Amino acid sequence: MSNFTGETLGIIGGCGVAAAIELLHRIEKKLVTDYGCVDDSEQPEMILYQATQAPNRIAYAAGQSQRSFAPYFIGAAKFLKQAGASLGCIPCNTAHCVMDEIERESGLPFINLIDETLRYIVSNCGAVKNVGILGSGGTVKSRLHDLSAQKLNLQLSFTYPSEELQREVGRGICAVKAGVAYGDTAAARRFFTPAMEALIADGAELIVLGCTEIPLAITAKMHGKIPLADTISILADVCIARCRA
Repeated sequence: MSNFTGETLGIIGGCGVAAAIELLHRIEKKLVTDYGCVDDSEQPEMILYQATQAPNRIAYAAGQSQRSFAPYFIGAAKFLKQAGASLGCIPCNTAHCVMDEIERESGLPFINLIDETLRYIVSNCGAVKNVGILGSGGTVKSRLHDLSAQKLNLQLSFTYPSEELQREVGRGICAVKAGVAYGDTAAARRFFTPAMEALIADGAELIVLGCTEIPLAITAKMHGKIPLADTISILADVCIARCRA
């Protein structure tokens, strides 16, 4: 039997659609397998808003567009709050470049996926100091993990792919969204493995799957040389922890 705090989780999805659905799946699976929550009433209440019509967040975060997606996400957060959400999350790493603004303007507290990923690394992989980031161009350009480490006073350094390899990572993310690399081992290796190998060669001791589409294509079983931080699983665990008494 699982006891909950009474929190209703509001999820801003649609960035991407499959990642939000995967988050729900992993929350449900973890509650059943890890906590024995076999009855529906033992699951937390959650509201999913697939916010698919926002301006391009990756272009904005990368400095390639002046049109902010923040107002749209603020509206989504207000919608979720009005619908009864008391805690929010966004299964998208790039969207966290405006997380402070979304939280402040909506009045809804959010789980910060970037912060939680770094806390996970420090708590579970304490010897790791050099972290490789595999993410969208927006996440990489805005250096979200560097900013989070500074804020949290964590002694971590970060390694990023070259521009050429980053373009391939971007193509891979789009391929997952299009269903091409979703669970397709060959496609995943084509788009993501060269960048991962380069990060390891540059000294990365752990790689963050820093786009929530990437864990749909890459798993730890496919790349066992160094640990991988799966941001969908990390977010699922934090959502459960925050919603349980």
